[in-house]
Amino acid sequence: MPERRTSRTLAVVTSRFRLGEADRVVTLLSPDRGKFKAIAKGVRKPTSRLGGGVEPFAELEVALAAGRTFDIVTQVRSRRIWLALREQLKSSAVAWYVAELVERATSEEQPEPQLYDLLMRSWDLLESGASEAVVARWAELGLLDLAGHGPELDRCLDCGRPPVEGESLGWDEAGGGIRCSGHGEGPALTSSALRLLRALRRVPPEELVQLRLPAGPLAEADRALRGSILLLYGHEPNSRRFLDEVLA
Repeated sequence: MPERRTSRTLAVVTSRFRLGEADRVVTLLSPDRGKFKAIAKGVRKPTSRLGGGVEPFAELEVALAAGRTFDIVTQVRSRRIWLALREQLKSSAVAWYVAELVERATSEEQPEPQLYDLLMRSWDLLESGASEAVVARWAELGLLDLAGHGPELDRCLDCGRPPVEGESLGWDEAGGGIRCSGHGEGPALTSSALRLLRALRRVPPEELVQLRLPAGPLAEADRALRGSILLLYGHEPNSRRFLDEVLA
């Protein structure tokens, strides 16, 4: 009988569900393999040698054996763990939300190292104490940019004119960006919210830890990016409702 093909990879758990009485199917995201599913056999048993290794909010070194449908997890070693994301409800809600965004944007078995890095940076920011709402908006904007749907924030979509301070702007979800006062349609966007969105795109991630933003512009940015995410995926992420409840 031929030996099973084996492999090793670095990965994080982005979602999971129970299988049978003791197994679990996990969706793993890897910088060199992309998104794929694997079975952690017997992981829900108290005596499992995999134990709590196949858990979210940890970067894992995973050993795999080829299975009929999915690979089988044979060994796991935690490379690093984001403990705050397991212990703090708000951070956990944002971390799951960003994980779902990245999982949905990643193709099966197609390496997406930039998306993987976006997820890691988001978890690092949350662990470092950055505002949960700021991290959520930063991740949404970063994902839209990487997906090729980044909104135009510097010029009107119609005439190409840069907005002036204090100008009443329109936000075009379908067109992907701002419209000046002469072409403004759709939801309004204040200059303060526009400055916030620009800052999220341009400020180095490590500086976001100290960033505390006014509630009004942050809520506007939330509404704008929420519509863009909805258009990208065709529906809202499953974790969005829970995120709204936790951050309310």
